[in-house]
Amino acid sequence: MTDHEMIANLHRRMDRQDELLLEMRDVLNKHVATEEQLRPHLEDLVALWRGSRFIAAIITAIAALGGGLWAIVAWARDHIK
Repeated sequence: MTDHEMIANLHRRMDRQDELLLEMRDVLNKHVATEEQLRPHLEDLVALWRGSRFIAAIITAIAALGGGLWAIVAWARDHIK
């Protein structure tokens, strides 16, 4: 293989690499969501997460209150006669 053929082969490979990189960039650009597309969905997700934490806190408080009331009733049944 002559030097000219080796250089031509190298140029063909580099051109093919550039074509592949451009194709990959185009495919990634089609599949990567932009911030404008993601922002509303992320805000909804955060709102749901915060709401679930609030509801969990309410349920925990109700359970603690119910447990405390049950303890008072049980104590009263045993000690008040």
